[in-house]
Amino acid sequence: MEEIRLNINGREVRGLKGQTILEVARENGIDIPTLCYDERVKIYGSCGLCLVEVEGAPKLLRACATEISNGMVVYTDTKKVRASRKVALELLLSNHTGDCRPPCRQACPAHTDCQGYVGLIANGQYREAVKLIKEQLPLPASIGRICPHPCEDACRRRLVEEPIAIAWLKRFVGDVDLASEYPYMPEIKPPTGKSVAVVGGGPAGLSAAYYLAKEGHRVVVYEAMEKPGGMLRYGIPQYRLPKEVLDREIDLIKKMGVEFITGCRVGRDVTSDYLRSSFDAVFLAIGAWRSSRIGCPGEDLDGVMGGIDFLRAVAKGEPVNMGRRVAVVGGGNTAMDACRTAVRLGAEEVYVLYRRTRNEMPANEVEIKEAEEEGVKFVFLVAPIEIMGRDGRVAAVRLQKMRLGEPDATGRRKPEPIPGEEEILEVDTVIAAIGQEVNPEGLEGVDLTRKRTISADEGTFATSIPGVFAGGDAVNEGPGIAIEAVADGKKAAEVIMSHLEGNVIPYREPYVVKRDDLTEADFADRERIPRAPMPHMSPEERKTNFREFVLGYSEEDAKKEAMRCLECGCKDFFECKLIKYANEYGVNPEKLEGEVNRYEYREDHPFIVRDPNKCILCGLCVRVCDEVIGITALGFVNRGFDTVIRPEFELPLKDSSCISCGQCVAVCPTGALQEKPPVAKPVPVATEKKHTVCSFCGVGCSIKLDIRGDMILRALPDRESPVDAGHLCVKGRFGFSAITAGERLTSPLVRENGKFAETAWEEALLYAGRKAQGIRAMNGGESLAVFVSPGLTNEEIFMAVEFARKGLGTPHVASFGNSPGGLKDILGCDASTNSLEELTSTDLLLLIGCRVMEDYAVAGLKIREALKRGTQLVVINPEPSITDEWAHRVVRPENSVDFLKALLKGLIEEGFTSGAARAEGFEELKASLADTAVPDDIREIARLYGRARNAMVVFDHERLTRDAERLIASIAVVTGHIGRPRNGIIMLRAKSNAQGLVDMGVTADAGEILKLIEQGRIKGAFIFGEDPAGSDAAVTGILEKLEFLAVQDLFLTDTARLADVVLPAAAFSESRGSYTSAERRVQWFERALPAVTGRENWQVIQDLASATGCAFSFKSPEEALDAISRQIPEYRGIKKPALTRCGIFWPAGTKDAFGTPVLYREGFNFEGGRAKLAVSAGGPAFRCMGPTDVVERAFARKMRETGIAR
Repeated sequence: MEEIRLNINGREVRGLKGQTILEVARENGIDIPTLCYDERVKIYGSCGLCLVEVEGAPKLLRACATEISNGMVVYTDTKKVRASRKVALELLLSNHTGDCRPPCRQACPAHTDCQGYVGLIANGQYREAVKLIKEQLPLPASIGRICPHPCEDACRRRLVEEPIAIAWLKRFVGDVDLASEYPYMPEIKPPTGKSVAVVGGGPAGLSAAYYLAKEGHRVVVYEAMEKPGGMLRYGIPQYRLPKEVLDREIDLIKKMGVEFITGCRVGRDVTSDYLRSSFDAVFLAIGAWRSSRIGCPGEDLDGVMGGIDFLRAVAKGEPVNMGRRVAVVGGGNTAMDACRTAVRLGAEEVYVLYRRTRNEMPANEVEIKEAEEEGVKFVFLVAPIEIMGRDGRVAAVRLQKMRLGEPDATGRRKPEPIPGEEEILEVDTVIAAIGQEVNPEGLEGVDLTRKRTISADEGTFATSIPGVFAGGDAVNEGPGIAIEAVADGKKAAEVIMSHLEGNVIPYREPYVVKRDDLTEADFADRERIPRAPMPHMSPEERKTNFREFVLGYSEEDAKKEAMRCLECGCKDFFECKLIKYANEYGVNPEKLEGEVNRYEYREDHPFIVRDPNKCILCGLCVRVCDEVIGITALGFVNRGFDTVIRPEFELPLKDSSCISCGQCVAVCPTGALQEKPPVAKPVPVATEKKHTVCSFCGVGCSIKLDIRGDMILRALPDRESPVDAGHLCVKGRFGFSAITAGERLTSPLVRENGKFAETAWEEALLYAGRKAQGIRAMNGGESLAVFVSPGLTNEEIFMAVEFARKGLGTPHVASFGNSPGGLKDILGCDASTNSLEELTSTDLLLLIGCRVMEDYAVAGLKIREALKRGTQLVVINPEPSITDEWAHRVVRPENSVDFLKALLKGLIEEGFTSGAARAEGFEELKASLADTAVPDDIREIARLYGRARNAMVVFDHERLTRDAERLIASIAVVTGHIGRPRNGIIMLRAKSNAQGLVDMGVTADAGEILKLIEQGRIKGAFIFGEDPAGSDAAVTGILEKLEFLAVQDLFLTDTARLADVVLPAAAFSESRGSYTSAERRVQWFERALPAVTGRENWQVIQDLASATGCAFSFKSPEEALDAISRQIPEYRGIKKPALTRCGIFWPAGTKDAFGTPVLYREGFNFEGGRAKLAVSAGGPAFRCMGPTDVVERAFARKMRETGIAR
């Protein structure tokens, strides 16, 4: 290929003729944004994002469609390019409908991810919920108690009945965390050497300190009061926020390394100059500690006090002389705190005086209601015009009666006096709770506003002094609610961090798509579920003390309440490319507002969510379904502005030809196509991706499990995988959901008096070991049997075999999920002879007894790729399949090996016998075919196969008999289509480690062992990970004849119900070790989650062996693999460090680190190196083995029940 030199962004790079700018840029790590490109499909160029500037070109060019040329100079990020991309994004967003983030989160000043943590609570992921909350809010238990929750005001559940109790759920999970043995602590980055002084230990200061310390900065908090907490401690009464809760949350901040210096006031005990000179930055969060004055005569009398002063005195335990009658002026939450505190201090009559009506009160409705319940009397439409005294102390308050006039600037109706109408209220104390003010003393040099608050930049929080920042109640507009101060602290911390790095980056509100067009009608179909009531003390019980009277949710109530969430925010937010680019390019699509499409759609696919209102018509889903998968389940409908992507014939997706591989979801750049997570409450959260190997069929695909807490939310394809190149089938993509479909076993069960009882691990293992030893002592080791699942790892199978042979002394080791194959009889190994990748480059493919796209779709895609390159496909299958449409010839044989014998005879008669010299028994075989007739269609296939330069056979071990497999092997040997690249046999296996099972020596026939049980010769058995009784009812009666049965499985399966001992198993996601795929590729994988049982399978098997007196010395699966590499010849030399992501093909004892993809190049696996052809008498060719794995069976049942089984 001709090499071409070009320059991209000043870098000299090289490419090959025919490559595009985008391809070369990606190869060189240069990012060019795109929303419609995938290298597997044809160029479409619809998104308009990949535009670049090329010297000499009069206009911007699409990088995805422009081929490179010598001397080309390309610029990918100029002003012109960015402006064009911005417009392109704005055009896409102008017709994009949805909620990137839920309205509750957007309404929260701190942007706490309400939907996220509510969903995590619904799923029982409490630690993850706290972790998520603390990304924005370090005080969930405290703020959850006192926040006026603007999030709930925005909650769309109120369009159904009542909003979600978001704040109470925050409190619940905060309490759960504080009560745990190890409350959540964020990971602290290494020390940066930078330091920050925080002045003020209230919500803003505590938040800033938390996030700065988390980043590794040294933080010192200077607090004027005796203890940190600010208004949370001194302005919120104990009955609403127990200070023990606040102390525990502050203690966690202290444990992060934050230093607190209390009783230290700036300007009195330390100067601002000292702070500026001693620290790299200063954050002022001094709060607003002065109560606003009423502004009427008499307010200097004894008995008149500010609301903040009153609450602070009570919090500090100072004596407060109130008298019998107390009037609180104001209508906000401070007024409610003051009046209710007065009640608790013993005041006989407590009045709230407010100049508007109840409807205009800014206090929370629940606070007003609870105050009324406690005996507080509300006097509306009055304003104090004089506080009257007697002997220097308050005696009464003269009130001006008011009425509501026109609305003021805030929209509230302005109160105005009614001339001549007054009243006098006799009181002993007046508490003014009408506002708070800032005391800026000691902050010399800092500019103030007209309100005497600190003047701070809205985006950077910077004051007039370089390096000094400010936030919370003390800045600009003055006091707000606590969560607003928390938000300021977090945002300011982010800006301060950028300042410490030398470049101040202002806080910018991220762009998100929002919906404001929803009404009650949109939720008319939702079930009405009342809000979970919050238990609390009665008014009579609570008003005489300061004990916390709101008692908190139980776990059951919290999860029930969290399940009410409507899930408004897009669940694809964290994966969405559209929103990522929208913020990168600073879009403003509002300027292009116009008509927006609204698509009505019906979708009931069990695994895929489809929302055409979020579609940007990139066409990737349509193209990948057609061009890559070979299915046309999706297509464009209509034209122009009305264009929409829909399933074929406008059917629901599950009723179309869709094979549910999820590839359309994988390529979708927005939330138009999403997975349905198999959890109680789907929730959009950032996840951790863990690489593993699929546990279903033997193709051995790589998958990335999307993990949050102990939940698996998605299984994603791995584009870097050498096995599947980023493709998965329905089982690999969605099958993991079956793990969570039932109630997992977590503790061992032992049968006592006919019933199961939970038992400690040690007791259960010891009991099983003694029972096995007793049977062996009485009847010999051959009276025991072990059955092993082909879903276990090589290491687990190896240890199970060692346990059987050394611990139990039995040769009876088999698997219900696998049966002896016929290849070994002819070739010497019961294994595929070539790699799957060779399918893409052979000349002819013979597909026998295999529904490859339905059962092994990734292998099927390799066949499809081969066909694109000119390979011919012949399908011989007793039932229809997707590949029939691709095939050159399709044959529907009877269920007899006669068609294979005819094919073999036809090959011999046509002279395609170049490999016969490498085999024994050719003449006998030839003679045995003398009476076999060769139909014309079979003779044609013989000629195609025989004449092909390269030819391979693919069959499904689950669907062919042993005789059929022998004949296939004989066909390959006789014709010479074996023992060299692109010539051979692929034996597909239905279970992930069926090949490893055979390699580890599990080759006995389970059916024969069942006969021995029926005959009474086998009296005890261990079954690891299989449920034969669930697959075949006849097995139940046989297993019931055993004197002892031990079963290890994920669930209490039908087989487990027959057992005397049931041991919990670890799922594939909780295991580590290696699988050997159907192509003999050995791959290592690590566990994605800890085992719910506390023990991995290898540990259980090792402990069982110990209980029978056979002690293994393995300390890890790695050590078991080392033993395999010593004892299994094909695995010699295989060590974990060598098992890179490509894996190793056994036999591995070669100089090539890749192993041996092609078998039999130097001879077959018999002494002398010659194959052993065998005469076939006849019999069936096809069979059907049902899955004995409970997970696979459960998933297959779900596919059938939901109508997507193909």
